[in-house]
Amino acid sequence: MSLPLTHAGMTDRCLRLAKIIADELVRRQKPDGDFVLPDFYGKAFACALWSGLDRDQYHRQITRAQIALQREIPDKTYHREFIEYALLSMPGISASARRAILKNARNQNPDVANWQILQLRNRQANTSAAFSRLSASLHRCFIRMRYWRSDLFLDRPGCFSAQYHAFCAALLSQSANRTDQALARKATHLIATICQNHGYANLAGRGAGQSFGAVCAFYVLLKYGFHDAADAVLYRIEDAMLNAATLPLNLLAPCPVPENPGPTNRLTPGWYGYNRHDDYLAFGGYWLLQAAGLSPETPQSTPTNHPHQTRMLFTTTSAHYDAQMLLSGARIFDVTPAPVIVSGKGSGAMLLFPPTGGEQDQPSLYVPATIPLPAPRDGTVARFITATCQSDRRVVVTFQLAGTTGQRIIDFDDTEIRIADSCDERLSPKPDLLRVLITADAKLNRVSDTELAIAQTGIRLTCDQPIVVDDKDAFTVAGPAQRITAPKTNNATLIIGWENRQND
Repeated sequence: MSLPLTHAGMTDRCLRLAKIIADELVRRQKPDGDFVLPDFYGKAFACALWSGLDRDQYHRQITRAQIALQREIPDKTYHREFIEYALLSMPGISASARRAILKNARNQNPDVANWQILQLRNRQANTSAAFSRLSASLHRCFIRMRYWRSDLFLDRPGCFSAQYHAFCAALLSQSANRTDQALARKATHLIATICQNHGYANLAGRGAGQSFGAVCAFYVLLKYGFHDAADAVLYRIEDAMLNAATLPLNLLAPCPVPENPGPTNRLTPGWYGYNRHDDYLAFGGYWLLQAAGLSPETPQSTPTNHPHQTRMLFTTTSAHYDAQMLLSGARIFDVTPAPVIVSGKGSGAMLLFPPTGGEQDQPSLYVPATIPLPAPRDGTVARFITATCQSDRRVVVTFQLAGTTGQRIIDFDDTEIRIADSCDERLSPKPDLLRVLITADAKLNRVSDTELAIAQTGIRLTCDQPIVVDDKDAFTVAGPAQRITAPKTNNATLIIGWENRQND
């Protein structure tokens, strides 16, 4: 890592990053107070960031942003909960100035955990009256019943996202309520298990790989003393900023912001229709500044290497890799038909099988071809039905293909992962199986019709059927990819094997 592993060292690093982001926001602000790109809540978080760093130094920018915020007309896209939270976190702003900006606009109140917890935190910050305390208590009970499942926060009912789990934990960790603190601490244990020491904080679910979730994960990991995991996440943030010359929206594919960023631009993988660069830039700077102000807590124990299982999330780890899968959800982007695999350990770890699919109910770069499931010859893709853990080391996925049911069995051993696809023998013509996506950074060398090698990592991919590699419409959250397919067959088993080599 870039500096000695101490709490003070990490807070110095994130304060430096917060200042870099604050100055970039100054350059991106136009004379009318808006940013170069449209934003939902970026101006409010920028004000909180600038005020927290040096209100006098950034006085002009804060004034311009507040005037621009007052000028906004609340509509169905108005992120009131986010804006109010940022304003309540802003040193020096008066209650009348907040009211002038919010204009008595109603909360959006969507059925989403992080928005609900934002409402709770705003209510807690606004008043301590007895009625408000009662209202907050009832709201807390509602949130726990609807969105909390043992050690994870749901994104939406029935759906998990590591990104929004981290945001919920970060919000509740700031509460003075003991129950909120207990939930935040327990949620952070899961974040530490997901991160291990490779620092990829949010590879599962909506918003995979985005800076939004990474900064929140870093905040709670540092707050609750998971120093190894926090340092690993901070390294990923620093590395992405070095490569992109900014805090990129997507840490897995860091690049400078193009003139026309968005879900139709192949230079911006991981972006969906509602993403805004300046929102995430200001949001990231705010949480890094909050992290810089944390007092050290007693370090927590290192996460265990035992598999983590719920009905929704499966994780496992070995000396050679970490893997995770989402087993249920409302949409295809909420589940993981093929495992997300991080090969190696520490800062040298490589994202081998990146998160796939996008938010198909929002404009995005993702098409059916990006779903890593078998496909019949007509070009459609199998429909995901269920995924279940049959043991600590086995996940079974059921899919529907051309009116029949197929199965994918994934076994996780210490030195290999086996993905076995099977479908109805009566299907004609025979479909293409596997269709798993591997990062374009992995240099695949053809050994034979049934075997591929990645020399620099000591990984071999072996199949019991001939396999082909292509990159047509092969796209993941980490950008362009390579697709490995076993064509025209009813059964195929792919083995990803590590030849007793570790990346420490």
